[in-house]
Amino acid sequence: MELHTLDKQLTTLLLMRGPMTGRELSEEIGDVNPILLWKACYQSELFRLINFARYYLRYDVTRDDMIRLSPSVLRDFLSFTLVYIAGQRGDATDMAAVLANKHRLISLKKLKFARNTLLSLSPDILEKIHYKACCFIAGDISYFLAHEEPRIHEPTGSKLYGSDIDIIVVHENDMDPDLIKRAEDEVLAYKHRCIKDPAIGQEIDFIFKPVQKMLSQFTYADIHQKIACKILYESFFLYGRLDLYEKLTTDLEFTGTVKKIENDFATALAGRKATIKKILSLGQDDLDNMDDNTQSLFFFSQERLEFQ
Repeated sequence: MELHTLDKQLTTLLLMRGPMTGRELSEEIGDVNPILLWKACYQSELFRLINFARYYLRYDVTRDDMIRLSPSVLRDFLSFTLVYIAGQRGDATDMAAVLANKHRLISLKKLKFARNTLLSLSPDILEKIHYKACCFIAGDISYFLAHEEPRIHEPTGSKLYGSDIDIIVVHENDMDPDLIKRAEDEVLAYKHRCIKDPAIGQEIDFIFKPVQKMLSQFTYADIHQKIACKILYESFFLYGRLDLYEKLTTDLEFTGTVKKIENDFATALAGRKATIKKILSLGQDDLDNMDDNTQSLFFFSQERLEFQ
């Protein structure tokens, strides 16, 4: 489809329906290259855009430098951007506030679910965690960007809603290994029930690790250490010892690791800007032949490294 034809279709839709998200436009237009749709909305003087996302650092092994920003350019357009035309600014501003609040409520719902996961543990385990560990959560939930878009859990075929819920438990070095093993088994059993129950449809990822290991990861040397540090950097406290959590976050800054994370964010932001500029300059015949690094910033990434 040529751009001028697409412009006409988009204009007609927006006149009839008012401001629409990128996803709504994509579903209405039908079989159109998503890059072409994105370009039409960003390049044409007919359209205005309002965005209500926040960007955060992600690690992606498909990229040469292994860093990018999330949401991806396409996810940002489909889920967190409203397209409108002249005269619809007021409606677009109101809709953006409503949609941002929707994602905030979904995030709080998942945050509550994560805390309930911990509260489902046996009383004796929960008591030990209360006094000897801190629990926190990270990912899109901590940026109030959680969503409930359906997906399939490949190992089981179960239908899930939204991204994983990542729970990290950092415990004192002398915590009983048998108790930790019992806690891991109970959370794993709870995880399987939540995946299989169609009324829940949530996937929990979790890890228990000693303070000593968490502190050693502040060196920010390999990809696993970087992921561990970034998770702490962006986290929300869930349960347990707040003083331990605050000590870890303070040490993360005093060791200079926070500065390293923020430098990586700045690098990823510059890469995203350069990628957007590059795609906007491509001719229509070049859109299907983008290099892998460019594609990895535009499309959703399926690559995931487990946190340690």
